[in-house]
Amino acid sequence: MAVVVIAAAALRMAFLDYETGDARIFLSWYSHIAADGGFAALKDISFANYNVTYLYLLAALSYLPVTPLIGIKVLSAAFDFLLGYFVYRLVALRYPGKWWPVLAGAITLFLPTVVVNASMWGQADAMYAAFAVGGVYFLLCKRPWLACAFIGIAFALKLQTVFLFPLLLLLVLRRGLPWKSLLAIPLVYVVLDIPALLIGTSPAQLFSVYVAQTGTFDLLTLNAPNVYQYLGTSVTSSALRITGILVTGFLVLALIVAVWWRRVELSSTRIVLAATVSVLLVPYFLPAMHERYFFLADALTVVAAFYLPRKLWALPVLEQFASFFAYLPFLMGTGGGFGGGRGRRPGGGFRGGTGGSGSGGFPGGSGGPGSGGFGGFGGRPQGGGALGSGGFGGGGFGGGAVNPSLVDMRILATAMLGALALALWVTVREFRCQPTRPDETA
Repeated sequence: MAVVVIAAAALRMAFLDYETGDARIFLSWYSHIAADGGFAALKDISFANYNVTYLYLLAALSYLPVTPLIGIKVLSAAFDFLLGYFVYRLVALRYPGKWWPVLAGAITLFLPTVVVNASMWGQADAMYAAFAVGGVYFLLCKRPWLACAFIGIAFALKLQTVFLFPLLLLLVLRRGLPWKSLLAIPLVYVVLDIPALLIGTSPAQLFSVYVAQTGTFDLLTLNAPNVYQYLGTSVTSSALRITGILVTGFLVLALIVAVWWRRVELSSTRIVLAATVSVLLVPYFLPAMHERYFFLADALTVVAAFYLPRKLWALPVLEQFASFFAYLPFLMGTGGGFGGGRGRRPGGGFRGGTGGSGSGGFPGGSGGPGSGGFGGFGGRPQGGGALGSGGFGGGGFGGGAVNPSLVDMRILATAMLGALALALWVTVREFRCQPTRPDETA
């Protein structure tokens, strides 16, 4: 295990100096926080579009004598190891005393998407994913309040934790989870907001950040390998967007009702399968998904494959193929793009004035291309560009050129559909069978 951890850390160190456009977003947030007095800067969080929980970490980082880019990446990458740990613990429930759990944790640490998400891209998806997977682990350990507290922390870090909520609804309906324990999720969210409230942050800002995020983008897909790739990457139909949300809700509820109606007992394996299907199905059919929104599926498909290796060995292979190749255009882009390469985004600083080649979303700066920051973060592509053709938030989605995908996005969407179909097929068959292991009934 020590060798695995050391090797995983060494691999991540190789990417720490690589600066992407998205890393510059976090650097601009860090610079604002450091310039305005650390935690005192959180009195007004309009400079960012993440919840304040992540901003606490940036504020704490601003007091340390570290290079900002390195500090931001190391902070996020540390949660890769927590994610690997909970994958290890989940698989250890299935194979106590065996070496399979160590292999599962090691595979998770070396998944291409997990490696590059924080150390190369500078993203923070491992933070919420680690706590979400930890929540699944505590669900299997029959510790519902602790499980929901962990999921509450994950939700306070990233909205994408909601992809796991269908599992909680299923468990409540099948009486595998006391409904009162769900109160831990909003409770933890509010408790984590208390420091910001004491600093003087507006409650309206704190409780509306996720509402604002849901209206940030109009595109049906933001390079996510999901069903909307078959329609094209520049489609912005409101009707299709609403239809996609309704279809996703219908599919989720239909599956939950089917399980509830059949009164199926929820074994540990079935809970893992239900969690995996949930985090695959929801981002596959929801509109306005990023490629990184399958990050939770990156980890849970590995867990599912270890629970049923003969049936699901191909599941993480398909999912990782689709997920990783969807990353590459933005990691290897040479002109900025949506977090792409080392290029600059059009637009100036984060606050004040008018932004870049088009305005929208958060208040944009006033600088021209390459002047630092980004104008009109979160704006919608009415300014005239599709992916990679305009300003981030003004006239499109990326700044300058973005390398085209090495694999056609429709192929990646098909691969992800194959992963979802495989997971769903095995899950349906598993739910129709009686548990064969004495420790399988939850």
